[in-house]
Amino acid sequence: MRLLTSIFVLLLLTANLYGNDAEEKLFSVEEETYHANELSEILSQIKENPININTSTKTELQKLPWLSENDIILIIQSRKNQVLSSWEDLDKLGINAITVNELHDYIVFRKRPELHLKQQTRVEFSEAKSKLRSSLKYYQKTLTEYGNFKAGVLTQKDEGESDPIDFYSYYLQYRSNEILQNCILGKYRLALGQGILFAPKLGMSKSAEATSVPVKKYSSLKPYTSSYEIWELEGCSFELTTRNWSIIPFLSRTKLNANLDSLEQITSFNESGLNLDEAKKNNVQETLFGSAVEYNNGNNQLGCSYSSLAFDHEFSNDKRNQKYQAVNLYCNLFNNSYPLFSEIALADEKVAGLAGVKFGDTRFRQMLLVRNYAKDFPSWHGNPFSAQSNFDNETGLYYGVTILPRKDTKINCYFDLWSFPETRYFEKMPTVGSDQFLQLETRISENTFRFTIQNKQKEKYITLDEAEIRDFERLLLRLDWWQKLGVITMKSRAEWISEYLPEDKVHGKGVLFYEQAKLRSEKLQIIAQITVYRSVLEPFKVKHYMYENNVNGIMQNSVFSGDGVASYLLLRYDLFNNVHLQAKISDSWQKSNKMRLFFQLISSW
Repeated sequence: MRLLTSIFVLLLLTANLYGNDAEEKLFSVEEETYHANELSEILSQIKENPININTSTKTELQKLPWLSENDIILIIQSRKNQVLSSWEDLDKLGINAITVNELHDYIVFRKRPELHLKQQTRVEFSEAKSKLRSSLKYYQKTLTEYGNFKAGVLTQKDEGESDPIDFYSYYLQYRSNEILQNCILGKYRLALGQGILFAPKLGMSKSAEATSVPVKKYSSLKPYTSSYEIWELEGCSFELTTRNWSIIPFLSRTKLNANLDSLEQITSFNESGLNLDEAKKNNVQETLFGSAVEYNNGNNQLGCSYSSLAFDHEFSNDKRNQKYQAVNLYCNLFNNSYPLFSEIALADEKVAGLAGVKFGDTRFRQMLLVRNYAKDFPSWHGNPFSAQSNFDNETGLYYGVTILPRKDTKINCYFDLWSFPETRYFEKMPTVGSDQFLQLETRISENTFRFTIQNKQKEKYITLDEAEIRDFERLLLRLDWWQKLGVITMKSRAEWISEYLPEDKVHGKGVLFYEQAKLRSEKLQIIAQITVYRSVLEPFKVKHYMYENNVNGIMQNSVFSGDGVASYLLLRYDLFNNVHLQAKISDSWQKSNKMRLFFQLISSW
């Protein structure tokens, strides 16, 4: 009853606002739900400012993980003879229909009006945290542009935090086509090579786009507009470019949230963003400076960098130094039949490296990638391809395949083998793991079907009667079905999970079903979903992981275990051409204190 009442209130708020205005796609048609970082910050930003396919550079098109090198070449060559004006034009080029469908929220065919001011304000309420002091979560972002200058301010406060500006980011950026191409004062982020030393922390590694996502293709220097509350750089950086050469000096001094022991030594960093203890907030200072040099002729990139980093506290782990220098060499060689990408880095007297190659024709693409990261390699600002979030202490081999047997069918699969050759926090011995993934997607008339199989095997620290390292196996079977019914798109999912501990002969299973409806009218857009799930809780808890739409346009991770029914309703209404109201309510029908409310207002001028 509580959920139905809340939904009724939200519908009343929007029912009388219905009118005729241009439809803007807020919600992604392609909801990849097989990876922890479904939509990285980069894709979220592209969604807010779609790429013009007729004027975009090769570097900009490479940011779209669904496009292969051959797809990009086809687009660029065709633009010399014609203006691409519709999705049918991409279809005529021979680009796979599944790929074209995945691009819908990320590209446009004509220049959009330039936005000089964008304001985004969001408020979240969680019933489970309603008794905390200052229980609302608040987020706001203001971006403005004038000529070659851009400026932005972002603030965020989580539930329970008393400081109304607990986290903030700010920047002033100058861009031009002259020698000084890019200059940023304030908070920014770097991305060099394949991300061993510097990369966005919200980037993806493994994905169903098995032969494109593993390759890092970020812009080298960008303002920091993410709400991820750590590892941003703060200070100044600029990019000097002459012909094919670029020099990127950078300087940063910023505060970090760390956990300190009784000796005031760093034991770990707080990457959750939740700061309930003011004593642990901004209690460590990081100073970093250096420079990168890159050669780029459009198809090939060679680069190197030097950086020096210092914390004002020592580490409790004597393998980590308070001060150290780092150097790296990297290359992306895409102007050949076998595109190569690699990076090797030396930091704090430890070595990390990866190398990969692509091969195969348009219909049968393959990728091979190897990596080796030493234990305690500084992973603070890096995010290369890996099987874990903190990528040090890992050796692995990855093989990915993309097959296009028909124009309306796409098959992706990968095999990843890895080992952690040294001890970890829980696992006091070397451990190994593997990951096998297969996904088939096909379109039949107005229906799209996707079948996914994923099998994981690894050695893991698990507590049953006693705690020890155990072999762990997890098998996922999933079927998704999309059906277009006029202005409504229906999506159905059936999922089965099996988890097994072979040495103990312990077996756990779970099933999940959901039905989702998307409605897009001229001013109103609605997503409604109901989920039913059932899984065992003993002797260990089997969990279903599902990503659902949220008001900010990216995906919110939800975890389900036990027996239950959950639902959410997401609304967007265009008050005016440039003012949009969004609201969401989610709840669990059989569990108390699970209701969450989201409201967001976006205006662009």
